[in-house]
Amino acid sequence: MRDRIIAHALRLARLPTTVWLFGLGLVFLIRFPVKFMLDPPYLMDLQLFRVIALRVLEGNAIYLYAPAGTAQGLFKYAPSLAVLMAPLGWVSAHAAAVLWSGLNVVWLIALCWFSDRLCRILGLRPLSLLAVPTVLLLVRPITSEFLLGQTNLLWGMLIAGAILFNVTQRPWRAALFFALATSLKLPALIFWAYFALRRHWQMLGRTLACFTAVNILAALALAPSNPLQFFSAWMHNLITSGPDRAFEIGNQSFLSLVGRLLRDDGFGFNLLALSDPTVIAVAGVLQVLLFVTLFHRGASRLAAPDRMIIDGALLSTMMVLFSPTSWVATYSALLFPCMLALALLMDRPQEFWTHRSLAVGVLLAGAMSLMTHSKFWRFVKMTHIKGETYVYLVLMILPLLGLSLLWCLWHQRAAAGSSQLPHRQQ
Repeated sequence: MRDRIIAHALRLARLPTTVWLFGLGLVFLIRFPVKFMLDPPYLMDLQLFRVIALRVLEGNAIYLYAPAGTAQGLFKYAPSLAVLMAPLGWVSAHAAAVLWSGLNVVWLIALCWFSDRLCRILGLRPLSLLAVPTVLLLVRPITSEFLLGQTNLLWGMLIAGAILFNVTQRPWRAALFFALATSLKLPALIFWAYFALRRHWQMLGRTLACFTAVNILAALALAPSNPLQFFSAWMHNLITSGPDRAFEIGNQSFLSLVGRLLRDDGFGFNLLALSDPTVIAVAGVLQVLLFVTLFHRGASRLAAPDRMIIDGALLSTMMVLFSPTSWVATYSALLFPCMLALALLMDRPQEFWTHRSLAVGVLLAGAMSLMTHSKFWRFVKMTHIKGETYVYLVLMILPLLGLSLLWCLWHQRAAAGSSQLPHRQQ
């Protein structure tokens, strides 16, 4: 009986990647779009996107960045995203929820496919079902992504696609994807800083050109008489709304983690009681130091294509962590770095046993993933801290998960640089 079960499991493991991705997509289609067809949901962020879409379609694009319902209901994306979201205004709120969640399934599967392809270009041979355990590691953020109707899977897909196009010598497609990712969320600018630090001036120039072109054209389409007004309003929304939400309980950014330790927020975990500007300055300095340490010119001995893939995973992780307003759902954009870390671990399992620091990082990442579930805290009978039901938000479990992943990838890059990676697929 045991041999039969093992043989059946091996047959399943040998199924093509496309079969596993199709099955994964089917599960998410049933869980969200199909369920939403039967039971109309309230997707908070999607409601804002529909308001913006209706403003565009009704000729009121001049109010693109005005509050929508509440002071926190602000559109914080570039003008090009408003144009792309305009079709949401053509359908009812119920149909938009089904459509948007269906698109999220597409972006999830595309992100898994891009990640698998990058692993294979690196010379790894990941299991065809690798996307399944990766999604399970991040199932709490991914679920939040679908239930709120957010854009983080799209963000992660654009970044993974940009890295794939970059290493396969399709620079303009890469630049367009990097530009769209930056238009969606400005923390993607960390890739621009990386190109500048590594002196990849052509890629930086192409990305800047694409970013300028798509957003100027979108602004001209929205308000031909005064297109530049959108950019000042966009920056105003980002600057004025960020500080107000930087230290909210739900914010799971590196900045919030530093704040939990260095400001008196009432939860009792702080070592010091610094002012908010001081905490922001400390977090900023630490982020810059970590960035320079990881990516200075002598930081990796890998060949350029290999280095771009692993550095891209590190940058993707830092992009999420260093976003000043990084929520639970934002961590769904970590799917690519998680899949790459797992593929590297499976390709070289001996490193887990011989490198204690890597083993610690892997175990911490797994533990942090488990702790993102409220059922875990109910199981250990620890459900309230200062009245907060989701205790993992107070304990900053998600940024600790991100830092653990960063630690793993850092050590895996060092190990890959000190030994020869398998021959890359062309």
